Amino acid sequence: MINTPLDKILFMDIETVGCDATYKKLQKSNKALAFQFNNYLDYFQKKYSEEAESTVDQLFVNKAALTPEFAKIVCISFAFMVAGEVRVQSFSGEDEKTILEGAKDIMDRVHAKGYTLCGHNIKGFDIPMLEKRMIINGMSLPKILPTYDTKPWDMKVIDTKEIWACGAFGSLGTLELMCISLGIESPKNMEVTGNKVHEAFWTKKDIDGITDYCEKDTVTLVEVLMKLKDLK
Repeated sequence: MINTPLDKILFMDIETVGCDATYKKLQKSNKALAFQFNNYLDYFQKKYSEEAESTVDQLFVNKAALTPEFAKIVCISFAFMVAGEVRVQSFSGEDEKTILEGAKDIMDRVHAKGYTLCGHNIKGFDIPMLEKRMIINGMSLPKILPTYDTKPWDMKVIDTKEIWACGAFGSLGTLELMCISLGIESPKNMEVTGNKVHEAFWTKKDIDGITDYCEKDTVTLVEVLMKLKDLK
């Protein structure tokens, strides 16, 4: 089912938060960007039905992290196999550009060695988020990342969400559900989880907790692919 050797795959996960702690603070730090977020209020309320009655302040805290223009990457974790053992390397903290530069260095090095990227919903979230945040930070993109003109058959990307969909459009496909179905411990049972990252970063300053959560996701991806490769 998976033909790529495990030791030629770079497993990746990212954690994002809103670009500021609150919408009111964004109004002070970047008035033009705050204006744009307010312009898209209807878009967010329609896209996320649970936010239909939310104020702009609530929407910013709950959903800004999901949109590259209004987000900030606070952690990028990589996992890779070396001599049969899983190694993990993370870049995290408050300085987004430093995080992106560290990640770019890793991706450039593995690209030269013929690696393939792997992530859950990596095509729909992680890659677009990384690319836009790198561009916004004035950085060129690592060659391993596909761009707008990369042909689908030339993409060196394994998306476990696509694998789990088995060709169905719009099927259920969270990493947590996939793990539970495969008998793998879910990474979503930690104190810091996806919907708590914004608060963990801006209020609790819990970089270590965010990093632990991000690393757990990447190690879980290795376990998922090992399970799939063992299918007879």
